[in-house]
Amino acid sequence: MMDFIPVLVDGAVVLNLMNSCETKSLSCEACTHLVLSVHNWIRHADLEYVIIDLQDEKDICPAFLEELLLLRKRLKYPFLFVGVMERPQSYIEAYGYGGPMPAFVTPEDAVRVLRIQYPGLTERKVDSPLRFGLPFLLGWKQFQGEVWSN
Repeated sequence: MMDFIPVLVDGAVVLNLMNSCETKSLSCEACTHLVLSVHNWIRHADLEYVIIDLQDEKDICPAFLEELLLLRKRLKYPFLFVGVMERPQSYIEAYGYGGPMPAFVTPEDAVRVLRIQYPGLTERKVDSPLRFGLPFLLGWKQFQGEVWSN
């Protein structure tokens, strides 16, 4: 099951992709649920930017990518992708994600550009119940008092 590991990179929150989805279809409920959880966490943590590191995965679930792009459209925050390989990049471009920011090679590059274009945005303290470096879904479900089962 796909998950994210939230980490701090130069003081900014980066969500690193963990594991690959086996379903890889537009009807993948697990990937849809993951992005919904990310949305809820972003709102709870009062983040005003999103940095997603796809970890150079060659084949990413289309439901996951579609939900991420819909989330980007809804939030209207700076939304940066890192480590995007050719196949996911073509899906993202076909969806119409162009925006002012390209995909970045490293999280540090993304954070640097974010700081230049939006000064002070990454300087705010993140009010997060999650512990950085641990899988996202596990931490979020524990925070909500729910039990996550595979």
